[in-house]
Amino acid sequence: MPDVDISARAALVELALDGITHGGEAVGRLPDGKACFVAHALPGERVTVEVVEEHKRWSRGRLVEVLEPSPDRVTAPCPYFGPGRCGGCQLQHLASGAQPALKRRIVTEQLQRIGRIPNPPVEETVAVAPFAYRNGARFGVDPEGRLGFRRAGSHEVQPVAACLLLTREAQDLREEAGDDWRGVEEVVIRAAAATGDRALVVHPGRAGMPPLPPGETPVALVGERGRAVSLRGAPVLTERVAGRTFRVSPTSFFQGCTAGAEVLAELVRAEAGISPGDTALDLHAGVGLFAAVLADAGASVTAVEADATAAQDARENLGEDVEVRAEDAERVVAELVGRNAARDVVVLDPPRRGAGARLCRAIAALDPRVVVYVSCDPAALARDAAILAEEGYELTRAVPVDQFAQTAQIETVATFRPAYRLAT
Repeated sequence: MPDVDISARAALVELALDGITHGGEAVGRLPDGKACFVAHALPGERVTVEVVEEHKRWSRGRLVEVLEPSPDRVTAPCPYFGPGRCGGCQLQHLASGAQPALKRRIVTEQLQRIGRIPNPPVEETVAVAPFAYRNGARFGVDPEGRLGFRRAGSHEVQPVAACLLLTREAQDLREEAGDDWRGVEEVVIRAAAATGDRALVVHPGRAGMPPLPPGETPVALVGERGRAVSLRGAPVLTERVAGRTFRVSPTSFFQGCTAGAEVLAELVRAEAGISPGDTALDLHAGVGLFAAVLADAGASVTAVEADATAAQDARENLGEDVEVRAEDAERVVAELVGRNAARDVVVLDPPRRGAGARLCRAIAALDPRVVVYVSCDPAALARDAAILAEEGYELTRAVPVDQFAQTAQIETVATFRPAYRLAT
């Protein structure tokens, strides 16, 4: 039996909120001491909530009224933001100027609570832009064929005609895509900030493909095995970051904020501290952004990317400067450990779930002088930081990057160094 009871408490409860989760929900304590998570609220507020979900150790409340607002509370500028509506943003009710500090707090608390690091060296958050920064978006499709984003905690799609987070080019593409996609599962829009390249990437549903929207924008169709085929034009983008040009295929990952990618690339370059002749390993390398930064600094680099399409993009982007291996990161690192093939520098940019214990332990076994970890989830970073600490690697610096303002997402560039070298 599940431990959830959505009808256990019908009465309204007044809460004093003092905490924040890494998902952007404020936290208070119910009269019985159980933690209660409240979306669209802020630490420091006193609110009235209806408890709508109960678990053994925590509850979730629906915000009913803000009795004492935070001085940082603002009216959200987006008409789709709020309870029961679009789930794409979690923090539009918080002043943009206050979001970097809150995100630094979240990273710090996750490293303390989950990572068991008493005084984590978390620096001030680097803010990128409050709005109009996303170079693309993944849209769901409602039963009438309209594009939108899923409501929080739901598979139901909230139609969204205009998103304040999109760049002008991306919003123009969303408008061009229209709302005649009945039967399609998802439509991804991509608009390269540096070159103006554009593409639509369609994930079809069981009903098949509707007619393509008018215009000449390239369109790709993603098949059952995740491979994309062109339906119109060449749906491959070219982006420019860190002085390099990158080919990005329809299904290849690239940072959703181009200006943020520049910030991450510079932080990785600085933290890696490459010297001529260094050997470096770039894990979960994507199309080669960080591998290019390492190579340009003078390192001999091996880039590892499990996705074959992204790995092929990386080969074209990096040329002969970098060895690219289209393999699983754990397998490659285990092989290097078995050959005693140490590396001076390891950079990794894992998916949201994090690197995991096996990969972290294998990285430590390579004995790099520095590990630069680019994280998109503070809780996953904290879990991996605890494993690296067990293996003798100390967190020496963590820099949050707010490249997705108005949302709870936080990028963090975290640097780990072997404790025995720090002690000498």
